[in-house]
Amino acid sequence: MEKVTAKVFRYDPSTDNTHRYETYEVPYEKGMRVLGVLLYIQENIDTSLAFRYSCRRKRCGSCGVHVNGKPRLACMDEAKEEMVIEPLPNLPIVRDLVVETTEYEERIQSISPYLVRKNRPEREPEKLFPNNFTAVKPLNQCIECFSCMSACPVNGLKWEGFSGPATLIQLARRMLDPRDDMDRIPDAGQSGFEHCVACYACVNACPVEIGILEEVIDKIKKKYIEKEASVYGKYNKTWGDLIVKNGVVNPFTLMRKISTFDKLLSNMLIGIKFFLKGKISLKSKEIPNIDEIRTIQKVIGEKR
Repeated sequence: MEKVTAKVFRYDPSTDNTHRYETYEVPYEKGMRVLGVLLYIQENIDTSLAFRYSCRRKRCGSCGVHVNGKPRLACMDEAKEEMVIEPLPNLPIVRDLVVETTEYEERIQSISPYLVRKNRPEREPEKLFPNNFTAVKPLNQCIECFSCMSACPVNGLKWEGFSGPATLIQLARRMLDPRDDMDRIPDAGQSGFEHCVACYACVNACPVEIGILEEVIDKIKKKYIEKEASVYGKYNKTWGDLIVKNGVVNPFTLMRKISTFDKLLSNMLIGIKFFLKGKISLKSKEIPNIDEIRTIQKVIGEKR
C-alpha cells in the first residue's frame, strides 16, 4: 500500500447549507494511523480541516471519529487503503469532524460522578485492598470518548429517559466503589438502564474493551432490584415470562407489557422506529429446543 485514499466529511454550519465529502490521497507510512492521515491532510493539503486530538495514546478520548461506518479512536485505528472518515453521529457538528459533546457531559454530571464520603478515613493513608476494587478497576479505564454513545441504537433514537452507556459507566464506577457513601439508587432509577436492548453495540465499539453490558448495566440492574424489588418486579417477571414462552425477549413486546398508560403511546412510537430500522420484529418466533428452557425454569422454580 503506497497511498491512502481518505474520503473526509466536511461541514461548517456557519457557511455551508449542507455537508459534503472531499477526497484526499496521502502517502502511506508503515504503522500509519487514521490520525496520521488527518494530520498529513491538515499540514500538507488543506489547513482548514478541523478535528480533535490530544494525547495520541488512547488516554484522552478526544479523537473519536467514525471510520468506514464504525466508531474508532483516530490515534489507534490503523489506516486503510480506502477510508470514509466522519464525525461521531447523534451530536451537533461544530465543524468537520468536531462535535459538540456538552449534552453527554451534562448527562454524566447529573449523576454526581465523584466519590461522596460521609466520614474521613480513620487513618491516612487509607488502607485499600485490591480485592475490594475488582469490579471498579475495568470501569476506571473509561476515557469518555463517547464511542459507545454513538454506537448505541437506543441513544440514537433519543429515547426519553435513557442516559446512555457512557453515563451508566460513570454511575457504576461510584455505585460499585466501596468508599462511596452516596445512595446511588435514585440516579439508577432515573438513568433508564432498563431500556438497554442488550445488542452489544456499545461493547463492540469500546476502544478500551469495557464489558458495558455485563460489568456495568447488569450490575446496576442487580443493585437496583435488591433495593427496589417491588418497583422493578413487573419488568423482571415480564422478562422471565417472555424467555419461558419464546426463548428470546422481543423488545417491542417487553416495552408494550411494562409501559405505564401515560408512556405507552410514546414508547410504542419509538418501538415502531426500531421496527422500521430493522432492529426488532413485531412477532416473536420460538427458538429450537424451547422445551429445554421451560424445563430449566420449572426446576429453578421448584428449588426456590
